[in-house]
This record gives sequence, C-alpha cells and structure tokens, in this order.
Amino acid sequence: MRFLRLEPLRLIAGAAAILASAGLAGPAAADEPARNPHQEALLALSDIDAAIATLNAASRVTANTGGPYKQQAHRAINAIVGVGASDYDASAGEPRDRVGALDHLLWLSAHAGKHVWGPAVQGALVNLRVAEGHLAQSVQTHGLEHFWSATSDALQSLLVASGRPSQLGALGGLRGALATTDLGVPPDGKVVSGCTAPSQVPAYGVTKGYLTYLAIPSSEGTTRLPEAIGVRDISVRGDAIVMHTAATGLMGKLCPAAGTAADTKASDPPGDVAALYTLQQAEQGKQVFDKSCVSCHGPTLQGISAPPIGGTTFLNKTKLLHWKVSDMRNVVVSSMPADNPGSLSKTQYAQVLAYLLAVNCYPAGSKPFPTSETSALKLTELHPIQGAKGESSNKTCSVTE
Repeated sequence: MRFLRLEPLRLIAGAAAILASAGLAGPAAADEPARNPHQEALLALSDIDAAIATLNAASRVTANTGGPYKQQAHRAINAIVGVGASDYDASAGEPRDRVGALDHLLWLSAHAGKHVWGPAVQGALVNLRVAEGHLAQSVQTHGLEHFWSATSDALQSLLVASGRPSQLGALGGLRGALATTDLGVPPDGKVVSGCTAPSQVPAYGVTKGYLTYLAIPSSEGTTRLPEAIGVRDISVRGDAIVMHTAATGLMGKLCPAAGTAADTKASDPPGDVAALYTLQQAEQGKQVFDKSCVSCHGPTLQGISAPPIGGTTFLNKTKLLHWKVSDMRNVVVSSMPADNPGSLSKTQYAQVLAYLLAVNCYPAGSKPFPTSETSALKLTELHPIQGAKGESSNKTCSVTE
C-alpha cells in the first residue's frame, strides 16, 4: 500500500467533468440540459467568480473619470442578475450566463429540501443579495472613495458566497457544498457508500448527504477532476486513488459504530486484538509526541494543521482503507515529523507508535512495540476496538499505568 499525506489543500481542474473514459460525467448535450442541482451550482459559481474577476480587474483600471470604473461594476452586476437575450454578447466574456448567479441560487434554494447543502446555498444567496446591493450603490456614487468602499464590501460578500472547499456547512459557500456534499456529484456520477472502501472506480463516496471521498483509477493515464475539490489527504490502494474531503472528519458521526452486531467481523473481538506495546513505552511515546508532533496533530490528536490520528474518526477511516498497523508505522517512520521526516531515532518512533495504539484503545502487553516491521504488525488491523471505553466524545483512551 502506498500512502500520500497532504496538508489540507485545493486541487483545481479547469474542466467541468472527469474524462468520459473515467465515467464520472458525460459530455454536455447539444441542447440545453434539464436543470439539476449540480449543474445549477456550477453555473452560479462560475457567475460569482466572473463578478469577482471583474471587480479585481477594476482595481487595475487607470482613469481620471468614474466611467470606466462604473462600467466594471455594471459587468459585475450583470454576472449576478443576468442580462436580457438582446443584450447578451457571448464573445465579450462577461457575463458568462444570461440568467446570472442569482437565478441559479434561487432555483437551488427552492429545490434544497432537506439536503445537507441547503444551508450553504441559502448563505450564498444572502451574501449575493448583499453584494448586489453594494454594487448598486457603487454605480450611483460620485466620488472614487465611496465607489471603492462599496465595491470592496461587494467583493467581500462575493468571496463568502463563493466559499472554500475545505469548509463544511453554511460557511463553506458554494465551493464547500460542492466539495463536501452530494451537490458535488454529477447526475451520472457513480455513488457508493462513504463509510466503506470503494468497490469500484471512479466513484463518489457519499453517506447521509456528505461527500467523504472521490475515488479515481490509479492506472496510467490522465484523469481530470470535475471541479474544485478540497482534499484532506490522499491514499493509494490497489487500483484506486482515494481523495478524502473535509467531510471525512464527520465519519465518526455519520458511519455506523464499529463493534455492532451488524458490522463486527469474526476477527474483531477484543481477545483477538494483538498486544503490540507496553504501557511504559506508550508513556515515553507521549513525551516524544508532545515535543515533536503536537504542533500539527494537537494535544487530543484531532488535528490542527494535520488530519486526526486518534479516536473514532481516525479509526473509521483506517477501517475503510483496510489499514494494518504496519501501514501506520510506514507513514510515521517515513514522513513524520512533517517538518523534519526521519529525524527521530528508531526507539523514539517505536515509542510514538506505542502511544498512538494506546490512545486508540489498543491493549498493552509485556513486549514493547518493535523498532522494525514484523509479521504481527502486518496482520493487526486498525479499526475501532469493540467494547473500548474511551474518555472523550471521540473515544480516545488515556495512557496511564
């Protein structure tokens, strides 16, 4: 298994669909397609981005009169509210859509129902209305100072409406909704459970309306991502590249609890979980962790600038990926600490790994965690421990004698 861990980042591709051969989205129809939430969100985002680009371009205009500046503000307004067919000039490039972002968001709001992306759309709609108001004021002002004040306020509202792919909920705007909910799945995209490893690729992992991952083929060739997607980390397993979104952090709440009669495997009972470390070694590992790892992973191991590595969220994810303890060891030894990989001694790495197992409620034993890979590490799966009594809402355990 290969594993690539990335800080929260933004992967942006220009095309509106994955290559037809990948199967995540088909080519656009010659006739105007029927309206659907995914396409409406993309069109609204395109118009919002056009308005933002227009206002940014206004800052580069050099003129002694207000005319050229107000012309840019008018173009931004057109991107928001649209223009009549007789006024539309496709060659001009602005606006890109006759009806404008407002129409698309109103349609989405009317069709949101109980979808988890509803609050994000509603928030974007409110901010778009605010931006429209500021822009209307800007074209009526007589002084450049008031113009720049109004357009600056409009730009801020547009940026909030656009949002960020790494942000969940209403604060994520349209990009957040497209990156973390089923709004990001095209009509012909293959949807699979977001709580289990992908059984086929390409596929969108969705659970309870949240998009937890996008899986694409790892075979040679080019696969173009459909839209902007915020990626917490990427893992490569077999024939799939699995890109986990910011919604991965919700898996502890979204996915069924491990250890229930429905999903407990024969290999899961506590008696079959190997004891791979000693308590003394785990306590030593905590000291190493506090010195070399806590700045990124946080004192509760829930992540600051790095993903969670302790508790329900982490263990549900490792279960999804069918990780063994050896997989976790390979990542830690080869790429941690992130700012100075390989800087710890073999003994210190073993101590940190003992600490991670202890925090994740794995049982301690009489033999210390090894300083090299063993068959026991390759055979022991990482998953929530049945019957473990965690001390927090995320089900982590303390490290004490």
